[in-house]
Parts: sequence; structure tokens; C-alpha cells
Amino acid sequence: MGSESWPPWEVVNLARNLGDLEELVGAILGESPGADHLSWLARLLIVRSSGYVEQSVRELARAFVERKSGGFVRSFAQSWLERTHNPSPESLVGLLGRFDATLAREFEAFLDDDDQRLRRDLSFMVDRRNRIAHGLNESVGPARAVALAQVAREVTDWFILRLNPLR
Repeated sequence: MGSESWPPWEVVNLARNLGDLEELVGAILGESPGADHLSWLARLLIVRSSGYVEQSVRELARAFVERKSGGFVRSFAQSWLERTHNPSPESLVGLLGRFDATLAREFEAFLDDDDQRLRRDLSFMVDRRNRIAHGLNESVGPARAVALAQVAREVTDWFILRLNPLR
């Protein structure tokens, strides 16, 4: 990680891939709203949106630790970051709390703004991801999937801003 760019390339690539799928679902939604293939793309978009948050947060935390620490401290911190969990609000708050309690409280306030919109939508996205992964009825349409992709971007953008070691 010798580069001084932020966010890390891995996160930029994850965002680009999510954007490509998001655009595809949005374009197809405008063309043929009842198509069966659209519902499968919507499911994929939910899974990828949740994965985008999960993987991006992990990479951002790893890059932050890489740039802000060294030696045994870096090795110890990196070993804790290898374990990823579904990016539920509770899981993300817990991760941030390991860095700093104030940072965790700021994130909770961010999630709770606007009548807890982001907290509810992030929880819903993770729940639907799990339901899709386990073959259960997920009852989410393409328009909602596109909206949840935006939620994934909002949450990840918060992490990009707050964990930027260059500022």
C-alpha cells in the first residue's frame, strides 16, 4: 500500500462493479418492468450491494490500519480485520467501536438521521441478502434493489470519508 490515493483501488473497483450492475438493473427496469430476468438481476444487485459494503469497509479499515500503524500493532489489528461479518448496523458500529467509541457514536447518529432511514434500509438489505443466499422468499423488487444500492453507497461513502488516513 505505497500509494497515497484514497480510497484504496479495491474499493474503487468494487464501486465501479456495483455501479455497472445498478445501471443495468435501472435500464432494464425502464424497458420491461415485469420480466422474470429482472427479478433475478434485482436479487443479484441486493447481494452485490451488501457485499460492496462488507468488502469495502474491510478494505478501508485495513488500509487505515496499514497507513496509521506498524510492527506488532499493525499485525495484530490486521488479524482482527480478516474476519468479516454481514454489514448489519450493529456489526459496523461494533467494528468502529474497536477503533474509537466517538467514531461509533457518529456512525450511529448517521444511521439514525432522517427517522433511522439508513439503519432500517441497511438492516433490510442484509436481511434480504441472507434470505436470497438461503433460497428463501425475499420479496424485493428491482426498484427497491436500486434504492438499496444507493444506501450501500451512502454507508460506504461515510466510511471512505471517516477512515481516510490522508486527512
